[in-house]
Amino acid sequence: MKLGRLIGSAITLAGAAALTLGVAGWGAPSAAPQATAKPHFTIGFIPGITTDPFYVSMELGAKAEAKKLGVTLDWTGNSQWNYSLQDPYIYGLIAKKVNFLVVAPDDLHASIPALEKAIAAGIPVGTVDTTVSDQKILKFMITSNNILGGEYAARWVAQKIGYKGEVAVVNDEPGISTTDLRNEGFLTQIKKYPHIKVVADEMTNDEPSVAETDVNSIMLAHPSVKAIYAVNTQAGTGAADALLHLHRGQSLAHPTKNGVWLIAYDAEPPEVTDLNNGSIQALIVQKPALEGEMAVQYAYDYLTGKKNLIKHTNYLTNILVTKANEKSESQWFYK
Repeated sequence: MKLGRLIGSAITLAGAAALTLGVAGWGAPSAAPQATAKPHFTIGFIPGITTDPFYVSMELGAKAEAKKLGVTLDWTGNSQWNYSLQDPYIYGLIAKKVNFLVVAPDDLHASIPALEKAIAAGIPVGTVDTTVSDQKILKFMITSNNILGGEYAARWVAQKIGYKGEVAVVNDEPGISTTDLRNEGFLTQIKKYPHIKVVADEMTNDEPSVAETDVNSIMLAHPSVKAIYAVNTQAGTGAADALLHLHRGQSLAHPTKNGVWLIAYDAEPPEVTDLNNGSIQALIVQKPALEGEMAVQYAYDYLTGKKNLIKHTNYLTNILVTKANEKSESQWFYK
């Protein structure tokens, strides 16, 4: 009897437990686990200057990538190329506590202290287009292969002038990583042609009017110059204006004995116009929109723990554009 009562009690308890579980199962549902909110990131982005078509194209690429990834892009900067004017924008994004900072530094050396302040505030930094001398502080560096671009220009010049004669360079102020390397690449390559002499390497202060004056002076001092290499848009358009006014421009279709060949870096609207009208015969074209896209993608990869996808040092290939291939390469022209 005792055993029977125990069994009966056990069955009764089991039934009650089952009933209780049944009621719990069919009653009010238990609370579902809360979904973890996806973190939202803000990427600060400071170009070399805001108004240049090169950086406008970069902004379009960066904004498109930010929209695709669902991040906020805080694009800001100054309209003049000057590190002392650029630094306050870096400090402003530090104050905003952006999650990542991408910068096209205005000076190879002088821009470092402001970037180090961002890093000290816990904000990782990457550079795009231009960079700084201490790249160990960066999470990535994206730029064109400027040395190779300078080599392209030297080979083109050498071929056009028959591998002999005088040439000149219209340069920018030293201390800007991109133009320094473009000049280095050109001068290194041109030395391989023993019958070509570089008779001038002038600084323009990034002003077309200064470039025009420089070319006037070069041609006055060295009337036998056969070709000019301009390291950026301002140098290129200024040089084109000078040669036009001096009636020393060259033509791909009808080369003349006294005409001066002109090749310039970049593909901003005034340069494309000069290419079309024959004032410039060749352009070394970069890919700023792609640089902007890559910078935002790498910043996002860093913030989402995909650091293995980031290549620290990135050199994008330039394109040599003439009238012959202009249509097929026009997608790279700046906005």
